[in-house]
Amino acid sequence: MRNQPALAVAGSAFLFACGGAVAPAPAAGTGTGGALPPSGTAFSLIEDGDMVMECDGVVHRFDLHGTGQLLVGDRVAGDTPTTVVTTESEQLTGYDAELGTVTVSERGPAAGEFVAPGVGRAFPAAESFAQDVAVAMDHSPCDNGQPAVYASRSAFALLNTDLTSFPPKNAVYLLAEPVELVDVTNPSAASFTLTSFPVTVTQAP
Repeated sequence: MRNQPALAVAGSAFLFACGGAVAPAPAAGTGTGGALPPSGTAFSLIEDGDMVMECDGVVHRFDLHGTGQLLVGDRVAGDTPTTVVTTESEQLTGYDAELGTVTVSERGPAAGEFVAPGVGRAFPAAESFAQDVAVAMDHSPCDNGQPAVYASRSAFALLNTDLTSFPPKNAVYLLAEPVELVDVTNPSAASFTLTSFPVTVTQAP
């Protein structure tokens, strides 16, 4: 069984710092999204992304559309109200003229965090939307145009530091820093670098 990766970037200070200033917190109980769902709550997502990745100096940009699933976990001990939120699954598909059909899928559960602004106040919050992905393509320019699959070396985060509802509604999550994607069959081969990956996320009906 594959171990669930934990995000090295998780932590309340990092989450709130990454996106710049966060709007002032509302009074207790007045957050626009209400309270965080209880531990054990799972819900499905609709996701629309814009992936930008580079290999050998060539940049590829394409849209992705698909679904995912999140699971609300336990509260993390500490002064700042923090809750584990695990990305259970994700499947996004897009197309690039050179790469062909591209499929992005979650390799296994990855744990992120939901960080509230204070005790008794759920919003505006910060969330790390955890990713640990495999990217499959019809034609890899880094592998003589052959079909290939690339994967992140470890879990990474897409961040939203001004979240006003949860489950999210039209919330945009942004890549915190570039991510290396390595060839799963030949890790020593040329890799892709994921440089941008904004994803708009909404709870599925």
